[in-house]
Order: sequence, then C-alpha cells, then structure tokens
Amino acid sequence: MPNALYPPLKPRSFSELLDAVLQIFRLSLLKCMSYATLAILAGQLSALYYLARGRVPVLDSNDPVGVALYGVGSLIAVILWMALLRRQSGIAAGRPAAGVADLIDTLKRAPAIAAIALLGGAAAAVFLLPALALAPPYRTAGIAVMLAPALYVSIALSLALPALVLARKGVLASLAYSFRLVRGNWWRVAGTYAVGIAVILSLCTLVATLGAVALSDNGADDTAIARAVTSAAVLAVAAIGLTFYSALTLALFGDLEVRRTTGGSG
Repeated sequence: MPNALYPPLKPRSFSELLDAVLQIFRLSLLKCMSYATLAILAGQLSALYYLARGRVPVLDSNDPVGVALYGVGSLIAVILWMALLRRQSGIAAGRPAAGVADLIDTLKRAPAIAAIALLGGAAAAVFLLPALALAPPYRTAGIAVMLAPALYVSIALSLALPALVLARKGVLASLAYSFRLVRGNWWRVAGTYAVGIAVILSLCTLVATLGAVALSDNGADDTAIARAVTSAAVLAVAAIGLTFYSALTLALFGDLEVRRTTGGSG
C-alpha cells in the first residue's frame, strides 16, 4: 500500500514537514545519487572549461564559450534535478521504480523547463535592474531596497518547476500555480528553504574544514592526493545536498497543494 509521504493526506505542521523531508531523503538517497551527481557536474561545465585552460574558474562575460557552457550546463543541471524530483515523488508515493522513464519524460519538457527558468529569473531581475542602473554612490542602497521585492517574487515562483513536472501544468499555468500555492504561506516557505540551506551549508562547511585539515597535515608529495580526495568528497556532499533539497521541495510542494485543497492555514 502506498505510503502518505507524497502526496500527504492532510496539512502538516512544520515539524511534521521536516520529518517527511528526512524520510523522503532517506528512502531516495541511493536511488537518486546518479541524477544528483550528474546535475552537480553539469553545473560545473564552465568551471571545468576554465580549469582545463589553466584559468581561474570564474565566469568571464567576454568569453562566449564559457558563457555558453555556463548556460547549457545550468539547463542540464535543472533538467536532471527535475528528473530527480520525479523519481523522488514516485519513491515517496510507494510506486515501483520507473528506470529512466523519469529522465525521458523530463527531457520532453526541457523547453518548458528552460522557459520557466528564464521567466522566473526575469521576474526577479526586473526589480534589481533599475537599481543596477543607478550611479555608483546610490547603487548599493538601491539594490538593498529592491532586494526585498525580488526575494518575495523569487520565493513566490520557486515552485513553478515542480508544478510543471509533478502537476503537469503548462509554463504560464505553472508560474501562476506556484504563486497561488505560496500566497498566504510565504513565511512558511521561506522558513523551510532557510532550514534546508542551513543544513546543506553546514555539510559543505564540515567537508571544507576536514579538507583543509587534511591538506595541512600532508606533505608536498601527498598534497595532490589530498586535493583529489577532497574534491571527490565535495562532489559527493553537493550531490547529497541536492537530493536533500529536492526532498524538501517535494514535501513542501505536496503540503502546499493539500493546504490549498483542504483550506488548511499556514
């Protein structure tokens, strides 16, 4: 019998929501690591390109190849994340494993995924661009003022991609659906994201600290090996972090959907 991790049977308290996130994460971690790892690698395409050329791995707007790799890599990463999310939804619902069907179905929706990513980014950027156009003495203050509405819109539209791949809605309908789900629950959504980001940053900080200790304790002959091990550990932690964040997104999306259906309050 399918469990009630997703979709939930009733609105959850904040602690129940976090418990569901942990359960989904535990059940799906090993089954989703391939998608998560590939997504992290795809997001680093431009950095790998710069490193291969002996350059600092920082995006250079004057390098069209680097910019193109950044755009393509980011899109591939988001597509793989959505495939991961679909796989997690099946696992949380207790459905049999679908093999690569999740990835194939997500690839069919790649143009819609790209459109939502661009429209969502543009909706937030429209608040920041006027501030960036200000003279330098006023630019920082302008950005600080416009950051609040940009953040509000970003969070309000943050569930548009899950709406596309899970609720099977169109591009504009997904954006509108996300806004309706978050309306009245904005602080709940923001708080959930904050907890998730804090967990991921804590993991990354721990690995970075252990890596720094390992490098300092090794001699020159072992430095290359220590760096390689540290890089592999960072990749693994990033993949684990993405799987955790995806589980959080799934649990949050399901909770907001059932709240909208039942009229549950935030």
